[in-house]
Amino acid sequence: MERHYTLKRASEILGVSVKTLRRWSRQGKIKVIRTRGGHRRVPESEILRLLGLLKKRGKIIGYARVSSRSQKDDLERQIKAIEEYCERNGLKNYIILLRI
Repeated sequence: MERHYTLKRASEILGVSVKTLRRWSRQGKIKVIRTRGGHRRVPESEILRLLGLLKKRGKIIGYARVSSRSQKDDLERQIKAIEEYCERNGLKNYIILLRI
């Protein structure tokens, strides 16, 4: 049986807003199922399909920033968080922009 995700969780995985997923659902860009209560659920196959389309668009950019060089530890923590997020969500084509 295929796994289904709430719009909130699907939006986190895809990196888009819940509002965008609702719009895509109305436009037929994403297939959703409705629960008995009328809530939308996104099948895992649709998420994988969309991830493939989003990956083809280009690079994913993560942005890490601190105010001064004395906050180097904070910058390293931000970089690690971005890398972990990308790894957790299967995003391999990413760049991290740094600003000090």
